[in-house]
Amino acid sequence: GRARARPLNADVRPHMPTDVAQFKQQLGAELSDALGHNYTHLRSRHELRQMTGDDRNVVIISTSSKYSPFVTVAFYFGRNFAKAREIEKLMDIHKMPHHISQFSYNSRHLKGLSYDGPDRWEVDIRNPPKKLVREMASAVTGMAVPFFERFASITAARDAIAKDDPWCFGGPWFWPQLLTLDLALGDLNHFERWSAGLDAFYRDQAAERIRKWRALPCAV
Repeated sequence: GRARARPLNADVRPHMPTDVAQFKQQLGAELSDALGHNYTHLRSRHELRQMTGDDRNVVIISTSSKYSPFVTVAFYFGRNFAKAREIEKLMDIHKMPHHISQFSYNSRHLKGLSYDGPDRWEVDIRNPPKKLVREMASAVTGMAVPFFERFASITAARDAIAKDDPWCFGGPWFWPQLLTLDLALGDLNHFERWSAGLDAFYRDQAAERIRKWRALPCAV
C-alpha cells in the first residue's frame, strides 16, 4: 500500500521541518495522502500529479513569507497535456508544469464555483495548524477538481486562454501556452489571428518561435 507521511502536527517529530523547503515537502506528502485518488507527490517540485490518460492534473504548493518562519501557503492548479508536451519536446523549449492554470487566491473570480472555504493559510512552519492538511485537501477538491473537469480537453483549454476566461490565467503574457496548444491542435492559423492583437514585444517573440516551428521537418 501507499507509504503514509508523518503528520506535520504529530506530537513526536524527530524530523520536524527546519526550513520552508522541507515544510513544503512534508506538506505535499501529507496532502497527497489526504487526497488519494492516485495523486503522486514529486518532492523536489512541491508538486502533486494525477494522471488522466496521458494528460496530467497538477497541483503545486506555493509559499510566500515576510518574516521567517511565518509563511502564507497557497497552491497553483492546472492541466498538462500530452500533445503539448510533444510540441515542447520537438521544439526543445521550456517544459511547462501547466498548459492552463489558476491560483487558489483567485477562487472568488471563478464564476459558478461552489467552494467557499479558505484560499490561503497563514502558517508558522514550526507549529502548523492541525487543520491545515484537511482544509487544503478540501480546497483542492473544491477548486481544482472543477477546474480539471472544465478543461478536460485541450480545445477547451485553448479557447479559455484565448478569450482570457477568468477561470484561468490568460492575456498577452500567456501567449507561449496558447501557441503550444494551438500547435498541438494543428491550428496555427488560430494563434496567428489571435496574436495580431499583441503588443510588438510579444508579437516579435511569438513570430520567432513560429519561425522555429516552421523550420522543423515535422511542420512541413
